[in-house]
Amino acid sequence: MANRTKKILLITGVITIVAFAGILALRFSINAFTPQIEAALSTALGMDVRIKGKMDISLFPNFGFSLKDVSVRNNALDVAAIEKMKIALKLMALARFEIEIIQIGLYKPVISIKRSAKELLNLEQPVRATLERLLAVKRISVFQGNLVYADDASGEKIEAGDIDLSIKFTMPGGTNSAEPFNMIKLTGDIKCKMLRINGVTLMNLVMRASGEKGIFDINPFGMNIAGGTGSGSIHADVTGPLPQYRFICNLDEVRIENLLDLYGLNKIPRNTIEGSINFSADLTAMGKSADAVKRSLNGHLSLNGENLMLYNMDIDAFIMKYEESQNFNLVDLAAFLLSGPIGPVLTKSYNFARLYEASQGVNGVVRKLVSDWEVKNGIAEARDVALASKKQRIAMTGGLNFIHERFEDVTVAALDKRGCAVYSEKVHGPFREPQIEKESIFRSIAGSVMNPLKNGWNFLQGKECTVFYTGSVLQPQE
Repeated sequence: MANRTKKILLITGVITIVAFAGILALRFSINAFTPQIEAALSTALGMDVRIKGKMDISLFPNFGFSLKDVSVRNNALDVAAIEKMKIALKLMALARFEIEIIQIGLYKPVISIKRSAKELLNLEQPVRATLERLLAVKRISVFQGNLVYADDASGEKIEAGDIDLSIKFTMPGGTNSAEPFNMIKLTGDIKCKMLRINGVTLMNLVMRASGEKGIFDINPFGMNIAGGTGSGSIHADVTGPLPQYRFICNLDEVRIENLLDLYGLNKIPRNTIEGSINFSADLTAMGKSADAVKRSLNGHLSLNGENLMLYNMDIDAFIMKYEESQNFNLVDLAAFLLSGPIGPVLTKSYNFARLYEASQGVNGVVRKLVSDWEVKNGIAEARDVALASKKQRIAMTGGLNFIHERFEDVTVAALDKRGCAVYSEKVHGPFREPQIEKESIFRSIAGSVMNPLKNGWNFLQGKECTVFYTGSVLQPQE
């Protein structure tokens, strides 16, 4: 028994010495593998990969190579610069002097994707082809990565900073299937300290990704935005002829003043509105293009807030001056506050600064704001959209067509205590150039008087009217 143990130890020692000697020999001749490693990485990414820095053997956590100063180019255009890369190799393939990559780790990569007015110059080949090549790699990790995407045609820009991710792939049927994405199984974690999309900044994103057989989920995801917190999930089903998506998101205690800064709405003076709002969305869509997704958009959007402070702007003062002044519209006030979660797309539809100037330094408050919308095939229909100041209520009805970017039967009205319209404005036409038709309900009944709002309201209290609004925002008691 002792002799057998000695033999095992001797054989193990010899193998260890031979392996160590082989590793030392490989280390001294590692540069001979540079062309093969570059070729393998180029095949995996579908682009031109060059190793400019030092190469070394990496033993932990898997056997492979450590590469420094790696560049990735496509059609002679820069795509990525990687400070350090680790690749894990399949030992059986290496024994045949072949390079088969099973894991890739990227340390401090800087990835730049730029789309010209005509095409994706530095990622011209189909994304599908690149992804299929990457599926042969079982795990991809990124540490402290940075990404920039710029579209010269649309002006869209996306920046992501300090990205950490680790995604594990399994492809039981290989990549030769007619529908390889239906065969993928993946799990992974993604962290991103900063994500900026067209000027809107999200912080501390945390996501858990999983999927198999053509169904993929990011659930949950969390983030910080505009002083508040966000959570939600994303679901994608690509098993059918048209991909199907579902997006659920909740934002809590978001500071509206920070939100305005994020959207960069220059027409709104700074330090005009302060307070916390809550937002929720539950949307579904399908299609292979952005236009198809927009046309199939369905679901629900909601925003609400209480005790929003207005500086140098008083809704009650505006309403009292409404009949006398031609300098502002109810739509100026309603386009952002009432349309809430979709207000930023209407930046051409209102003149908030005009209200700011008309108020002449008087402060105000929005005691309650509710903006509840149902989305059907790309058109948002107002379900409960109103606000209450100290003394007045304003409500909105109608729809916003995001397919053709037009107002559809939109009416904004100042209300009496029964919910009947005293003043109203009908809005139609494109978002950028809306046409507004004013209507004084009192004037149409009683003619012009010295104080139409005050006398009109008193006159109408005892008259029959068609109730304009019956939602959750109650008439102020003051």
